[in-house]
Amino acid sequence: MTTPAPAGPVTGPAGAGPWDRPGPVALGTFEFGAAIPAQRALQLLDAHHELGGRIIDTAPTYGPTPGGYRAETIVARWAAATGIPAAVVTKAGLDPARPDHAALDPDTLMRSARQSAERLGSTLAGFVAHRDNPTIPVGEIADTAHRLITEGTTLRVGASNWTTERLQQWISYAHTHNLNAPQLTSPLWSLAARRTDPVSEPWLVEADPTHLTLAAAHQLTVLPYRTLAAGYLAPNHSGRHRTHHTAAYDTPANQVRRERLYATAARLGLAPEGLALAYLRAAGAPAIVVPVTGPTSVRQLRDAMTGATSTRLLTPDTLTHLSGAAR
Repeated sequence: MTTPAPAGPVTGPAGAGPWDRPGPVALGTFEFGAAIPAQRALQLLDAHHELGGRIIDTAPTYGPTPGGYRAETIVARWAAATGIPAAVVTKAGLDPARPDHAALDPDTLMRSARQSAERLGSTLAGFVAHRDNPTIPVGEIADTAHRLITEGTTLRVGASNWTTERLQQWISYAHTHNLNAPQLTSPLWSLAARRTDPVSEPWLVEADPTHLTLAAAHQLTVLPYRTLAAGYLAPNHSGRHRTHHTAAYDTPANQVRRERLYATAARLGLAPEGLALAYLRAAGAPAIVVPVTGPTSVRQLRDAMTGATSTRLLTPDTLTHLSGAAR
């Protein structure tokens, strides 16, 4: 049985943010309440807004602790305390114990979206299918997503880790049946490409030129994650998955890209992580790219956001230099 809809549309700070000015970077919240204590998370949320950020990327499975998941609750606490009009994007369909599996049946999607909206205390700015499940007809997902918008649970919908082909199917189905089409796509994407032999975490979908072309053609906002190659491109990566992520990205080609990133950042007077984010924004144009980043300190966030706004410094030759692997 489908979870009953809320008595009426919930509105408030978390869903009211202006989407036409999303800021240079979306704030990732995966470690909120876990590796990042709640008080520091609140400071990051404050700083992100002060620096021009508007989109907050979260999920009901973010902030993992032995006692549950904390990220959405911390974001809700901040939004309620400040009244700041941020745009909160959350997700559904992922079981952390089975990351290759997606639960995208209508009941699960409806229940998860409504629970997140209730937890956050507002209409969602965006609701994203966290994985894909090709065994579920795209029409079922599109119909459910449209319903979530029309009932007021979310303002827009989208997909994370969906192939370009499958995302196009959703868009086409929505247009054919006069439904709300996806407005967000959240692929894995960074200056460093994942190792292909073997592919690490094959259930994650990496952005490529065709994906970005689709996003631009249909005016989807691109919210790429692991934008620093899961820390591989950061000067001091000390996250819980450091060994795994290094194995996924430490290839000869990426070593060259990282060397060039650091040298170019020094020449331009930017932090390497900031330049890496600016690269994505510039390379993804004309699509609107708002990279998701998950800093652990306000200083890291400032470096990232300052650099991300520096796309004007990136000439076509600089972009080619950064992305090319040849010495």
